[in-house]
Amino acid sequence: KPSSSTFNIIGLLVVFVLLCYLMAAFLLTKSLQASSKPAGEPLSPDKSGPLSSLVKEQDVMLQPRGAAVLKQAGLRRASILTGSSNKAGGANYLDYLINLAQLPATDLRQKLEQEDVFQTASLMDACPFTDDTDVPPWLPPAPSKKPTDPFVWYEHVSKAGGTSFCELAQHNMIKSKIPPYYCMPRDEEFKPTDPDGRVGRWSNAKLGRYRANHGRIRLVSNEWQPFPSERLALSDLLLVTTIRDPLDRLMSAYHFWGVLHNQAAVKPTFTEWLHRILKRSLNKDPQDWDFAVHIGRYNFVTWKFSNGTMPQGKVGSLKELPEAVPTEDASLWLKPFSEAVTNLAKFDVVLILEIMSSHSKNMLTTSLGWTDFEKSHVVPSGKVENNHANAALSPPEYDLLWEANRFDMILYHWMKAVHLVRLQCPTLA
Repeated sequence: KPSSSTFNIIGLLVVFVLLCYLMAAFLLTKSLQASSKPAGEPLSPDKSGPLSSLVKEQDVMLQPRGAAVLKQAGLRRASILTGSSNKAGGANYLDYLINLAQLPATDLRQKLEQEDVFQTASLMDACPFTDDTDVPPWLPPAPSKKPTDPFVWYEHVSKAGGTSFCELAQHNMIKSKIPPYYCMPRDEEFKPTDPDGRVGRWSNAKLGRYRANHGRIRLVSNEWQPFPSERLALSDLLLVTTIRDPLDRLMSAYHFWGVLHNQAAVKPTFTEWLHRILKRSLNKDPQDWDFAVHIGRYNFVTWKFSNGTMPQGKVGSLKELPEAVPTEDASLWLKPFSEAVTNLAKFDVVLILEIMSSHSKNMLTTSLGWTDFEKSHVVPSGKVENNHANAALSPPEYDLLWEANRFDMILYHWMKAVHLVRLQCPTLA
């Protein structure tokens, strides 16, 4: 016959089971309530807006660090953009740039040009940071150390000084160490008769085979394809690129391809050329063998360093500039922009064309040992020209073009500052 203690134990078990059931029912009710929120209601208590909601739903869109921090973007945006220092040093550079990218065009331009949030004016003369506790929040970690005699991967941004870089290489390296055709290697496995083998299309394994078969070669250049991010896995590569003012680069591309190398009797206007080149690139894969297909895209540098995923402008009336990618829809630009930022941050040397003679050549001396800079500005054909967009365009056209290329403008100003930090502040870089 069961004792009273047995009944007590059974009673406790029944109470415990009932409590578990009630708790499960309560949690299920709360979950259903959360999933039925109206579409416009914030998904988190920080009320961080549409970008944070997008990141909450699509964490996979961001590179490391971006997703977790952007969930709190609404709370942190004010302190980041007022220039407060980040004592951690480089931990939040991606978030800083994404927050800049969300600003209205007029505010963004003021931040970059009037307020000089990257402190480039000061960096041109000296290091404005006192010690490693004063590191700016936009500074990424320094690239990893490379071998004494690294293999140079040059990412050629079209019309940004790539031909000059190759010429400098030929004056500072043994010529047998450089492919003869604009530093571009031949693809002996696919198109052996083409002097440019489109090395940006190659896998790491194929690049390895080329290096094994051409042991003396120490530099290759990729111009027509986007930067293949799998190259980051090759620890002995020294990653180098050159960038310039995005609008001046676009104007230079127009003069070179739309005018100088255009056989038509009547040359297109700048606006007409932009429409034509955008239409041409619409149906072209980034890995297509054709050359000069994508050079007229808006935010070309963002496109190049995001593995060709940045969408282009919208073709409309030939009398007006093509429309830009709408910044309101973060699903269009957040992932490509984040990838471009993180890839560029890992480059060992990012040269700035406008300050090549005054500053950037020093970086080539320290990183590659180059000392001959007599041929610091050459062109493949025609003559050396200054292609300043602000002089060639009307103020309204320039403003529209600036806004359309906002992501490249951010990358240009940011990389210029990072480049100068690495030159002027060696203890921080």
